[in-house]
Amino acid sequence: MSDQVLDELRRLGEELRQAFADERRAISSLDHARLVVIAAHKEQLASQLSVLREPALATGSVAVKDLFAAIRVEAQATAILATTAVEAVHSMLGYQSTGGYDRRAHRTSSVIPRLLVSY
Repeated sequence: MSDQVLDELRRLGEELRQAFADERRAISSLDHARLVVIAAHKEQLASQLSVLREPALATGSVAVKDLFAAIRVEAQATAILATTAVEAVHSMLGYQSTGGYDRRAHRTSSVIPRLLVSY
């Protein structure tokens, strides 16, 4: 793999990692408009990365594997924050979660609306 391709992978990877960080900030402030913009940007970056991913990983380069591992960590951190934010909003709105796990031990939830009534 040429140095130019590796540099492009690094650039795209770092840009995607930054997008995940921006997304976490937008989630923490519940900035829906910013989340929409970031989602479109992430989709574009993911599309560009997908073209380079398979040939890059086929080389067995440690730098490439490390880059994709770092992206995976950022994605997982963002997913955890997004799940926590959804649960917090549901709680504020009075929804109850049944809170279960799937066969891979990932948390699942069925949201049941709960009426908050005071007399």
